[in-house]
Amino acid sequence: MSVSSVSIAKERLRNLLVSDRIQCTPDAVERLTTDLYHTVSKYMEIEQEDLDIKITRNDIHIRYMGENN
Repeated sequence: MSVSSVSIAKERLRNLLVSDRIQCTPDAVERLTTDLYHTVSKYMEIEQEDLDIKITRNDIHIRYMGENN
């Protein structure tokens, strides 16, 4: 992962946490989930339905449910 990609991923996660604390809309959560998928898919061959992203007030859980799991 390049330094630029790491910075972008960190910024996206930081924005996610800030948005959650200010009670962001479901639409914003969906956009963030899509952005996380696109970021991960740059480095792994995955299908969107194989990536389970759960966002709560306290946590972000990302689980890959591919053929090996």
